[in-house]
Amino acid sequence: MTLDYDVIVVGAGPGGSTASRFSANAGLKTLIIEKERFPRYKTCGGCLSLKTVHLLGLDLSPVIENTIYGAKFTYCSKDPFIIESADPIAFLVMRDRFDQLLVDKALESGAALLDGEKVTRVEEKDGGVVVELGKARRLQCRYLIAADGADSIVAKSLPLPQERKHWNGIAVESEIPFDSSIHFPKRELHFINLNFGSIPNGYGWVFPKKEWLSVGIGGMFRETKKRNPRQYLKSFLQGLDYIPEGKIGKIKGHSLPSFYDERQTVAQGRILLVGDAANLMDPLQGEGIYYAIRSGMLAGEAVKEWKREGIAPSDFYQRAVHYDICGNLKWALTLSRFVFRFTKLAYRTLKRYPELGEFYLQTLDGRETYQGFVRNVKTRIRDFLKGQLSEKIREAMARM
Repeated sequence: MTLDYDVIVVGAGPGGSTASRFSANAGLKTLIIEKERFPRYKTCGGCLSLKTVHLLGLDLSPVIENTIYGAKFTYCSKDPFIIESADPIAFLVMRDRFDQLLVDKALESGAALLDGEKVTRVEEKDGGVVVELGKARRLQCRYLIAADGADSIVAKSLPLPQERKHWNGIAVESEIPFDSSIHFPKRELHFINLNFGSIPNGYGWVFPKKEWLSVGIGGMFRETKKRNPRQYLKSFLQGLDYIPEGKIGKIKGHSLPSFYDERQTVAQGRILLVGDAANLMDPLQGEGIYYAIRSGMLAGEAVKEWKREGIAPSDFYQRAVHYDICGNLKWALTLSRFVFRFTKLAYRTLKRYPELGEFYLQTLDGRETYQGFVRNVKTRIRDFLKGQLSEKIREAMARM
């Protein structure tokens, strides 16, 4: 096989751009293939946790829309409480500008970009990977990194376990112009708003940015044909008294992947899956950007190790993701199952014990693991219920 590139990365989101940057920095001939023309709009709340910003280690000030110092929680749009921090806990971005910045960094490192081209099929053969594009065009590479999202064309070409499809996750969002008709509470301009109890296995959010309010809902709906995510969003909007009735932008939606097992397959042969394509998303918070970037870095390190030591990237990457990412997400999954089954109890416990909020913020900035957070949640629930646990709650907590 005549190779066109050492590494081809499919998808130019945060995971793909990061993997490309690391791969190119290792001296590997690297190409990013992106189906959209850049810059492009991306449906996403655009909330960067503090640990994401630390992980990137880049100057993001040109694309920061707002600095977040706290979170306002509501249950079915009522019963609010606020968790506040003296230091930033997150930053908000518009994904078109954020993703463009990361692509630019990859290009500066020596990667090439082919945008406006859709990958239709990939196949591993003859010591490499064949990537098929439109109009019968083909490219060949030694290794392929798939960062093409929850509906990954690359992942669908692999014989992966059916557990990947166990949940049908959907998020829908609207960007609403942040003008004088929006009577947004001034005190909450630097808070994100998270609403639980109204969305099955999920929540609603409001992220205030410079010119827009990003308002959306996301959930792991088991039977999407019997659910109407747009109606959930409209109902959520009706509970926001600072947004005039009928004021809504274009509604867009996208699939949500779901982490499902700590040993889930993220690599096969010469193909590595990162971010949403690998089902690496926080099942409780719905955070995907951090895990896309972290897995992109690990994928880049894997091909770098191949060049330096001759280690098969898929073996290196599978182990690295298991130890670096999946161990933590395993605890997030067990907690999410409890929270979305006993949402009102979880909400009342979080409101009753402010120190739990501190632990929650520490999971966002990376100072606390989900395992530690789960331990504290279980202790506070026992205290809240004075040890009088029903059989269902007792069994559910035993699985946490």
